[in-house]
Amino acid sequence: MQLLVRALRLPRALVLRVYDAYWVPAMLRLQGIQVGSGCRFAGMPIIRAGSAGQIILGKGVLLASRAGANVAGIAHPTILSAAEGGRIEVGNDTGISGASIVARTGISIGARVLIGAGACIWDTDFHPLQPGLRREHPTRDARSAPITIENDVFIGGRAIVLKGVRIGQGAVVAAGAVVTSDVAPESIVAGNPARPVRPPDERPGP
Repeated sequence: MQLLVRALRLPRALVLRVYDAYWVPAMLRLQGIQVGSGCRFAGMPIIRAGSAGQIILGKGVLLASRAGANVAGIAHPTILSAAEGGRIEVGNDTGISGASIVARTGISIGARVLIGAGACIWDTDFHPLQPGLRREHPTRDARSAPITIENDVFIGGRAIVLKGVRIGQGAVVAAGAVVTSDVAPESIVAGNPARPVRPPDERPGP
């Protein structure tokens, strides 16, 4: 990027604006990614799509991948990785900052979801849990199960969402939480493993 700024002899802010608005979505589409209208980018995300893997970005999605694009700091670009036959679908107007999202089966993220800096959403264990199986092959036979994140969910920074989980509409996952089971709509969960800290039918005071 610095070389491009020097070569064009244009202000850095202008070059970044053009890069984010035109170059990034063009490169994603060349990789077979479906990019909805009005998507916004801050830096180039890391995209991996295996054979028959699908990555679909709805309208108005924001992917923040540049260090200064989030006040909390972004340690690495947003990662979207769909293995062979895996599918990642991101709903309209969802924002993702430097998160790692890996699907071997499927990850469905609803509309208006906010995913904080460094969050991890993984639908697989990556490796089998039994030592004997790992000796036979380090990744074969790893357990995987789809993840569903419904509309208007907020996932805090550094939170981890693991395989087979459904997070209900409007729920909040606290920063650093490790989600291993379903989260009720409108609830707030925190801790490792994540547990409710506010029941779904209880509203905060004024």
